[in-house]
Amino acid sequence: MAIITISRGSFSHGKEIAEKVAAKLGYECISREVLIEASEFFHVPEMKLTKSIHDAPGILERMMHGKEQYISYIRAALLQHVKNDNVVYHGHAGHLLVPEFPNVLKVRILAELDDRIALLQKREKMPREKALAYIEKEDKQRAMWTKYLYNVDISDPKLYDLMIHLQRLTVNDAVDIICTAATSPSYQLTPKQKKEIQDLAISSHAKAKLRPICEAEVRAHGSVLYIKAKPAKIKKTGYSTPKMGVHLQDKITDDLTKQILNAVASIPGVKDVECDIELPSYS
Repeated sequence: MAIITISRGSFSHGKEIAEKVAAKLGYECISREVLIEASEFFHVPEMKLTKSIHDAPGILERMMHGKEQYISYIRAALLQHVKNDNVVYHGHAGHLLVPEFPNVLKVRILAELDDRIALLQKREKMPREKALAYIEKEDKQRAMWTKYLYNVDISDPKLYDLMIHLQRLTVNDAVDIICTAATSPSYQLTPKQKKEIQDLAISSHAKAKLRPICEAEVRAHGSVLYIKAKPAKIKKTGYSTPKMGVHLQDKITDDLTKQILNAVASIPGVKDVECDIELPSYS
């Protein structure tokens, strides 16, 4: 019982390997589903999320109001699957979305450039020069995307547990190697770790939901969500009395509590919410 993330360049047989590993182990295999669910959870068009993986950092920053917001959406959607264990994820940067858990098996697939070009030519019926330009552009964009969001080099071997080079090794060889590693004791989740992942899935989803609303500390324990939130500061004027000030503080606190409860009500696994709102302060 393991969690596996498979990273790869475009047209490097990563999708094929992920699907075969999942089939052999009886695991769930996911990739695009995470973007679809992030789109549904957070009301962001799927096309924008998909496009953002390939766009330059400047466009991503403007579209998503900062890298943290984008990461929180994708991470929350991925953790909804990961919390159930037995999953193979071959979407973008999955190995960087769950850094807290050492038991995640992180795999990088490498393929020869000529083989990647040949595969793209076969699928898309394009000339070699055009296929080469496409792959080089994709590799550059993925490297830029990872560097921008996580400040790491996507090719750094320290990010992975396995780096498999498809030259002498075949796709089926890679599948066998990954399955052997995944079933070793080193990558089996303990009941305590499963509980921690489930709590993280809930709290990550809540953080992503609350980010546009307020600054909040969020943690989950079982089915209970604990939220400590800070409302925006109130601008002080010379026209308000102390009584009016208290009334305004109470109204802001009540309104924020309602917003928070409405935002987290639909999160899977949440049965109760304990909300602590700090009193608004004057600026």
